[in-house]
Order: sequence, then C-alpha cells, then structure tokens
Amino acid sequence: MATDPLLNEAPGGPRQAILNAAIRLFGKQGYTGTSMRDIANEVGVLPGSLYAHIQSKEALLVEIVADGIGRFLGAIRSHVDAGATSKERLRRMIIAHLEVVADNPERSLVVFHQWRFLSEANLPEAIERRRAYEKAFIDVIQAGVDAGEFRARLDKRLAVFTILGALNWAPEWYSPQGKLGPREIGETIADTLISGITD
Repeated sequence: MATDPLLNEAPGGPRQAILNAAIRLFGKQGYTGTSMRDIANEVGVLPGSLYAHIQSKEALLVEIVADGIGRFLGAIRSHVDAGATSKERLRRMIIAHLEVVADNPERSLVVFHQWRFLSEANLPEAIERRRAYEKAFIDVIQAGVDAGEFRARLDKRLAVFTILGALNWAPEWYSPQGKLGPREIGETIADTLISGITD
C-alpha cells in the first residue's frame, strides 16, 4: 500500500510522526477537540493515510497515556526501594517526576489531563497504572511516618494527592527557556512540599 512521502521520511518513522502530532494537538486543544483530520493536517498528509499506521484516534491516546505513565513509573522505580531515608527517597521521586515532565511537557499534559477520555475498555488499565504510581508515593511516605521522619498523624493519601496535584500542573508552566533546569526546579519544589509534611 502506498503512503505519503512525508510519513516515510519522518524521523523515527511514520507512526512516531503521527504520535508526535497527536501529542501536540491533544495537549493544545484536548482529545475531544481534535479530529483525525486535524492530526493529518498537522503531519501534512491526507487523512486516509493515517489508517495505514494506526487503528483509531483512541488507539493514539491509549499509546500516549500508556507510554507516558510507564515513563513516570520507570523514573521513580530506582528510588522507591533505594537505601536512603524516606525523606530523601521522596525528594528524589519528586525530582524524577519533574525531569520526565521536562523531557516532553506536551506529552505530560496529555497523560495528566486527557486520560479520562479513554473508553470503558481502555480506562481500567490507565487507572490501575495511575494508582500504582500513587501507591509508590504512599508507601514511601508511610515508611517515613513509621521512621518518625514525617508527621505521625499525617493523612498519607491526602499528602500524596497534594504532592502529585502540584507536580501534575508542572507542564502548564514549565519552560525549557527558564532560568532553572528541571533538577533545580524539582529540588525547590521538593523542599516546599516535603516541609509541609515534616514536623
């Protein structure tokens, strides 16, 4: 089957070109506000050419969300069981989160805010992986409470929702042209957030 030359010439292959276009558009105008024609126009091909590489618009969202959550889980994995205090592990996890955001803020926008538009068939897996990410933070905070590093009467789930709520808005304001790099931003945010749960 013949495909558009632009897709064949795209760095990383045609599928990646389509994914990149979907990430930009889903992040900018939302999943429901983006049509397959919009994606085709962004790539610079005819709409019918997309279906030689993808099944549907939702298939793009599924892949973007799964890949994005996987990147966040992978980034914190080495810090969850690291031989350090819970406070230091939480600090490293916050920094790692910011570094993933900085790697591709547009992708993070989709992962944080557009996953809700997945269908009933695809939503449970996304929810399960999001809960696994939340649980990693809860477990580290629980270990810190047990060790006396964090407040004894701390509501761990509320603390994690507060931390992740703050972190998940980072792609809205993060700029690679800013004065501070992602690690420096992460360290500053970690200082602020951790001080709120420490006696």
